[in-house]
Order: sequence, then structure tokens, then C-alpha cells
Amino acid sequence: MAGSAHTDLAAYVLGVLDEADNTRFEQHLLDCPHCQLDLVELYQLPDVLDLVKKNWPDPPVPVTPGRTLAPGPRVLRALMAEATVKRKRRRRVGLLAAAAAAALVVAGPLVTLAVRPADAAGPSVSLAAPTSVPPAPPSSLSAPGGGKSAGQGAAALAAHVTVTPEEWGSAVELELTGVAGPVSCQLLAISRAGDIRTVTGWSVPAKGYGVPGSPDPLRVTGGTSLPADQITRFEVRADDGSLLVVVDR
Repeated sequence: MAGSAHTDLAAYVLGVLDEADNTRFEQHLLDCPHCQLDLVELYQLPDVLDLVKKNWPDPPVPVTPGRTLAPGPRVLRALMAEATVKRKRRRRVGLLAAAAAAALVVAGPLVTLAVRPADAAGPSVSLAAPTSVPPAPPSSLSAPGGGKSAGQGAAALAAHVTVTPEEWGSAVELELTGVAGPVSCQLLAISRAGDIRTVTGWSVPAKGYGVPGSPDPLRVTGGTSLPADQITRFEVRADDGSLLVVVDR
């Protein structure tokens, strides 16, 4: 039976294997998910064939008048012994099929992987552990590229920029806190291509904005010809060129 273990399943189910081949196949069956699946599907085949045989009309047999045809005692004993052996094998096949079905229910995914052809195997996938994603800043989008962004500068300096797309470019509103004066500043918009545009400028008095004694933030508005979806970041700089805060988008 070497080299033909899978093809012997039908012969095993029908009970036509000899004892040695029958034993070898059952040993093979214990370690072969493929044959286990086929056994679950085919183990009732002998009963189906018996049913067909019972309902199939007998062929006409010429009978000599006055003579009754019957098998001899030796033939009858052999047929009965063979039928007994086949009944025992069918019971054993049924038990093994039930055990295989139970095993497939418990280990269904593993068996499915085991019987999948090698050439049908999909690419290996490496699953990364889920990572926490920081929540996006609150948005006031009115069109693609608009929205509100925040940035943190030195000390307590913080900025929020709201961008609204316009036909002529982008309308920009800046809210600035934690800035002490006196200092003159400007808001710059930087595009993906590296173009720099001045959005607006202002002066901070000595009292400052968003600081102890002057808690209100500074709010200024301006505009730029850059489309909102092309702006990658804003920078708040002092007139001497020093960078105060960056707001990425």
C-alpha cells in the first residue's frame, strides 16, 4: 500500500482491503487530515450502495424446470463469513469517521491549513501589535485642507491656527498664548514645495498675552495665496528672525 495511502480510502470504506492493508491504512488515517476529511464524507457509501442494490431489479435467470438453484454449503458459509467481516469493518469505519468528525470540529482551522496544497499557500503575514493613536486635534474643516492645528514653543508659548480654504487661497486665524512683550512678530505659511508666505504681522505689548496678569490670548487674522491643502506648517517668528513656535499640519 506504500505510495497509495490516499487512494486506498474507498477500498477501506467498502471493506475490500485485507487485514494487513486495513491495519496499515488505519495507522495512516490517524496522522492524515486529508483522509480524515474524506472518510467523514464517504463512510456511509456502503449503506447507500446497499440501498441501491435492494431496489435494483434482479436480472432474469433462466431456470431449468424442476430444478432449484441454491449455493452449496461451503459457498454459503464463505459468503456469511465475508458478510460478518464486512459488517465489523463497517462498524469500525463508522466509529473512526465519528472520531475524525469530532477531531475536525475541535481542530478545524488546523486541519484546513494542513490539507491546503503548498502551491495555494498565501503570503506570510506579520501582524504588528496594535498601537495607540493620539486623537486628532479638533477640526473646523470647511473644505479640504482646512482645519485647526496646534503647536508648542519655548516655555509656555502655544499657538492654534485655523485655516479656511478660499477661492483666492487660504484665510488664517491665529490664537497665541504664553508670549511676553514687547516684541514684534509675524506668522509665516510654508508650502510642500518650500515656498514661504507672510500671513500677517503684529506687535506684542509689554504685558503680553496668555501670561499671568494678562490671561487673554492674542488673536489675529490674515491670509495667503497658498492653497490650504498645500500648506504643511506655520511658523511664528520675531522680527529678528528667531523662531517662537511651529504649528505642523
